[in-house]
Amino acid sequence: MKVTANIASLSTRKEQLINTINSLIDQVDKINICLNNYTECPLEHDKVNYFYSDNVFGDAGKFLFLNDFEGYYLTCDDDLIYPKNYVKDMIEAIDKFGIVSHHGRTFTKFPIESYYKTPSHRFRCLDEVKTTEPIQICGTGVLGFHTKTIKPSMKVFEKPNLSDIWFSIYANSLGLKIWVLAHEKGYINYQDIPVDETIWGQKKDSDKFETDLINNYFLNK
Repeated sequence: MKVTANIASLSTRKEQLINTINSLIDQVDKINICLNNYTECPLEHDKVNYFYSDNVFGDAGKFLFLNDFEGYYLTCDDDLIYPKNYVKDMIEAIDKFGIVSHHGRTFTKFPIESYYKTPSHRFRCLDEVKTTEPIQICGTGVLGFHTKTIKPSMKVFEKPNLSDIWFSIYANSLGLKIWVLAHEKGYINYQDIPVDETIWGQKKDSDKFETDLINNYFLNK
């Protein structure tokens, strides 16, 4: 059984990345990290593999390591702390459901007016999620699957920093469900160290591309 954790990290988050690595390192066979705009290795460890990038892939860099891998593939974020039983819990859920996440949303009707602002059923990895159920769009910072179920190529991620949407649409196009997992608040935690920029912060007031992408797919499927 092979298990990897896979992260795309921004160079401004070196300290946060090290904390994330430390929360996962004892649970997996390897951690693969796409270092976006880094100029030096943040942490030397036998289990950690790095790929230096100019950020051309954005957050989709966490999927760069799929090509030659077979096994359990977990995608993680560099600003989260994962619990000590996270990987064990994820493997059990993957074996039962297929593709799983702790974060995501489901829209009640289409078309939507705004990907970030249109009301939806939202499930946050940092909060309690009461039920395990299928969702339309998953959060790839807390995503897991086995490569025998799904193995997207980098061609799936046509534009950077939209990996949640690209992955979810791809899975849906294959007829595969993505399940959000029930969990307690505090199971996954956000780091205390401030993060200067997030994809949500950059895009929440300018999400026409995301909105059109969602509408074009779900209205025409």
